[in-house]
Amino acid sequence: MRPLVLLTDFGTADHYTGVLHAVIERDAPGAARIDLTHEIPPGDVWAACFMLRAAWPHLPPDAVVLAVVDPGVGTGRRAVAVEAGGRWLVAPDNGLAAAPGPPGRVIDLDARAMGLPEPSATFHGRDLFAPAAARLARGDTPGSLGTEGPSDLVPAPLPEPVREPGGSVRGAILHVDRFGNAVTNVPAAWFPGPVEVRCGDATVRIRVRIYGDAPADTPVVLAGSSGLLEIAVAGGSAADHLGLGRGDTAIVRSA
Repeated sequence: MRPLVLLTDFGTADHYTGVLHAVIERDAPGAARIDLTHEIPPGDVWAACFMLRAAWPHLPPDAVVLAVVDPGVGTGRRAVAVEAGGRWLVAPDNGLAAAPGPPGRVIDLDARAMGLPEPSATFHGRDLFAPAAARLARGDTPGSLGTEGPSDLVPAPLPEPVREPGGSVRGAILHVDRFGNAVTNVPAAWFPGPVEVRCGDATVRIRVRIYGDAPADTPVVLAGSSGLLEIAVAGGSAADHLGLGRGDTAIVRSA
């Protein structure tokens, strides 16, 4: 039995997350489950892609990942199971299915092929995605979920860093975490030494190794846990201190 990893925007105030667990227990009894998060902002595919991509290297190597952030539920968007590096990801094809990187196999999910009733128009997480993920976890063949489909998935909405003449990199803030740290899309390995990060009117030049090395209330740059450069303020919020937000441009160069 493969372990299952769940990521959704369902929250815990309603019954939706619990129902996913119930369907998985029905179809793959006893399968280990990891709730990565159910607190993605409603319909926020960007945030879901960032969190899935950041977590992906640390998931069990044989995991089946059920990721449901699906503002287009009931429309013509594809519902897919994607093989990526030994893991299977079950998700809508709205950018989320492409978040881990280029796919191997892609299966277009088919409720009839799985012997399921017609899915609800508004809850494919329960009626299509969760049963598909549970079947993969229990060892069913991927081909039993539907038909092989094209690998041209909708790209993840996360911007990529761009190297510019002169050695600078034009990046962007991908995520502001609950501590107010502004995570860029620039790999820390690209700038192993002193660095300068410019976001709007703010320029940050102090680089530290850990948060505890930062002077109080001073913006600093460090390599975050995802291997990306991030801007932080020790004991405070870099986003509030500097007025930073997701999608803001970040120009990075060696100092």
